[in-house]
Amino acid sequence: MVPRHALRGVGGAGRRGVRRYRVRAQGALRRVVDRVLPPLRVPAPPEEPPPPPEELVEFLRLAGLALCRGGDATGRVIEELQALAAAYGAEQVRFFVLPTGVFVRVGAGAAARVDFEPASGDPLRLDQIGALYAFVDHAKKKHVPPLEGSERIREILAAPPRFGGFTAIVGQCVLTVGLGLAVNPSVRALLGFAVLGLFVGVLRRLAQHFTALALALPVAAALLISLAAYEVGGSWLKENPAHLIIPPLAVFLPGSALTIGTVDLATGAMVAGASRLVQGLNMLVLLAFGIFVGVELASVPEHIDPGTPLGWWAPWLGVLVFGLGHYLASPAPPGSFPWLIVVLYTVWGAQLAASQIGGSLLGAFAGGLALIPLSRFVEARPEGPPSQVTFLPAFWLLVPGALGLTGVSELVLTNAAGGGAQFVTALLTVVAIALGVLVGSSALRQTAAGRAGM
Repeated sequence: MVPRHALRGVGGAGRRGVRRYRVRAQGALRRVVDRVLPPLRVPAPPEEPPPPPEELVEFLRLAGLALCRGGDATGRVIEELQALAAAYGAEQVRFFVLPTGVFVRVGAGAAARVDFEPASGDPLRLDQIGALYAFVDHAKKKHVPPLEGSERIREILAAPPRFGGFTAIVGQCVLTVGLGLAVNPSVRALLGFAVLGLFVGVLRRLAQHFTALALALPVAAALLISLAAYEVGGSWLKENPAHLIIPPLAVFLPGSALTIGTVDLATGAMVAGASRLVQGLNMLVLLAFGIFVGVELASVPEHIDPGTPLGWWAPWLGVLVFGLGHYLASPAPPGSFPWLIVVLYTVWGAQLAASQIGGSLLGAFAGGLALIPLSRFVEARPEGPPSQVTFLPAFWLLVPGALGLTGVSELVLTNAAGGGAQFVTALLTVVAIALGVLVGSSALRQTAAGRAGM
């Protein structure tokens, strides 16, 4: 290189020659470096996969809406949606599920967009749940076109019940009698259960046509049932009104919401779990308020003379009658009744056996522990219904909703400390059932993972 002070006094031609010399030297140096060192190559940024088509996103949103209304736990709903999205190759779709709706995020980074689908409407019936889960499994395997899938889900959500209104009312009566048999009542109490069950069935049918009644249905039903139980059951049948109140009101009890909410909290779905717990506690408060008003309006029976219990066989017959009532009232999918009875009797037997060994809390844990593997086992049979179809009715034999409302009703009727103690026991039973469900689900998941790894 030529120093700058050496160029002083040199003419224009000399400077141009020096510049040419400098350019040649730099070029020679660059060629030497290129030979010695490999060229520096900057990798191109990875190409982002194209976003899924809009009709597929709409299909996933509708599937999330329907699954939310099916009443399953948040973790299970997310698993179903992720598996459905993966089956269609939509790897960049993520879901955030709440009891009242589902958020769908498509893409990542600045290009991501989020959609929301509210889960408005009544909970799905058992026949709708069966059709929904069967179609979701079919869509995973056969890759149904998204537009066709969206239309099919809309058809399921709008499908009328399998049975008419009269059958649903009779089913509610049969269901109430089945729950009443579970407490080994007298013949007179069984008659009271049948009458009150028919009354609740008529109320629920009317609420489908009158919005004002639908909004106040839990309070109205609790008020009228407690009033009738006090007037008819206490004065005419000479039975304990607190025992007559529970089976007819079982359809309004929030045991499922309380237990699934506890499961959601334990699995990290804090918002969904807290929402379900608040919903369940609010329903208990509404029912207790209706019972309190009904008792205040009723006259106190002068004499109560409970009849002779039917016998040890009554609870076992009650499981069968309860299953038949649920099959008619909800109603369940065709061909699911035998499987429903198998699950009900197995869960009932597990709960009863464990209760004899270690008390009611151990029985609740054992029932929850057996429920998930058993319902999934039935689902895996060639003619078996989806697990949710047998899971929800069996919940009614496990959840402490009836026990919890019994505590509330006795606290209102007698102002006894025993009502509060039963209510606390019911909440502890919720935890026991939820723990059993969690352990059963975890064991089933680990077993499936072990088989897949073999």
